[in-house]
Amino acid sequence: MNRASLLQSLRGRLVLSAFLVCLASLLAAGWLDAPERRAKLVLTFPPALRFLAQEPYQDALVLALFTLVLLALLWFVSAWTLRPLTRAVEEASQVGPARPDSRISENRLPAELRPLARAMNGALDRLAEALRAEQRFVGNAAHELRTPLAVLDLRLRRASSTGQTDWPAIEQDLASLKRRIDQLLRLARLEAGTAQLGPTNLARAAREAAASVLPLVHGQGRRLDIFLPDLLPVQGRASDLTDLVRNLLENALRHGRGTITLRAQPSGDHVRLAIEDEGPGVQETDRERVFERFASGASDGAGLGLAIVREVARAHGGSVRFADCGHCRVEFEMAKFDDSSVSEENEAKKLHLF
Repeated sequence: MNRASLLQSLRGRLVLSAFLVCLASLLAAGWLDAPERRAKLVLTFPPALRFLAQEPYQDALVLALFTLVLLALLWFVSAWTLRPLTRAVEEASQVGPARPDSRISENRLPAELRPLARAMNGALDRLAEALRAEQRFVGNAAHELRTPLAVLDLRLRRASSTGQTDWPAIEQDLASLKRRIDQLLRLARLEAGTAQLGPTNLARAAREAAASVLPLVHGQGRRLDIFLPDLLPVQGRASDLTDLVRNLLENALRHGRGTITLRAQPSGDHVRLAIEDEGPGVQETDRERVFERFASGASDGAGLGLAIVREVARAHGGSVRFADCGHCRVEFEMAKFDDSSVSEENEAKKLHLF
């Protein structure tokens, strides 16, 4: 350990202070041992205290001087050691909503206290991220709910003035409002990272998502082909994975054309799920933008469907992207859960849901 690191340690400072105390006591004892020096010291005392230089008070005089030296050294070492702590307390007191990025500096802190400062800074980072997530949620809610609430208010005012209530339109507005609120809450939960992941079957989640959109497929007179194995074991949350697949299918229904194909299969240590249709797809320059919130051309018309897809993918340690091909193809990939119960014959099968 070099000299700089020794002085940055509490142990090193304590050892240094003990060494200085011993050195000071030896020097003081050696200095007072000389009769001529003791006589000079006695002459500096007031006449009323010169008796301290006589026996048996000489030992008490040496002890008193030694104590004074010791107290001075202890005061110096404690002030030297506590100065960085005082600065750290001042820095910690500045952290708040007005300055969420303020942190405790580890510079010049004793080595034993740096892990504590590092842990506190990590906790402050997590709290700052939670604050930013809350602020984003509030801003997103205000942005997303303003228009449907204004439309609903306009319908109610019109019904009040004309005496004729368009209940189907109002019910549709309320359903859309509920859906957007649910999506916002889901995004907030995903960003908070509170989802508990466990072994689940991605193939089953995909089948449930496909079954939920079948009425929409029939309503548009389109076709949905599904190629899934019996089991695709992953470490995840079944409801979130179902939402991911459903949002991708709704995106294909809303913006794609022709037959929709849902396909999933193992790929090495990962599983890959792809949804494609016969539409032209997304321009390469827009492939990242459409995953942002409130992006035009998003899956649900509100700009939240594909944003939820990306957050679910991130929460599961996976990725989602538009493939570079001649039509619209979205690929989701995540790590495969090692399950020895899955046989080699677990191959993709075409399902006939309708």
